[in-house]
Amino acid sequence: KHRELLDAAHIIADSLPKGAPIVPNGLCLCKIHHAAFDQNIVGVSPDYIVHVRSDILTEIDGPMLRHGLQGLHREKLVIPSRKKDRPDPERLESRFKEFQEAS
Repeated sequence: KHRELLDAAHIIADSLPKGAPIVPNGLCLCKIHHAAFDQNIVGVSPDYIVHVRSDILTEIDGPMLRHGLQGLHREKLVIPSRKKDRPDPERLESRFKEFQEAS
């Protein structure tokens, strides 16, 4: 409900090939999840499933960690109904490999 808390996150950085500033190269995330995605704390697989890094899943800290990050593990993203507006699975696959290597 608060658009001012949302960010457009690049799946592939715009400085890289396939990193064009286009809708299929993006995810709409809140600022915390955008930072977590950029730092490979969370990743999104090509089937739009959110994954949380294993060390974060076992960490004990408080409700923000438990509900804001750990609680997202294995959840499916809400994706646009129009196929052309969805995050590109090929870009997600490439970025997800990076997430897996960081895990």
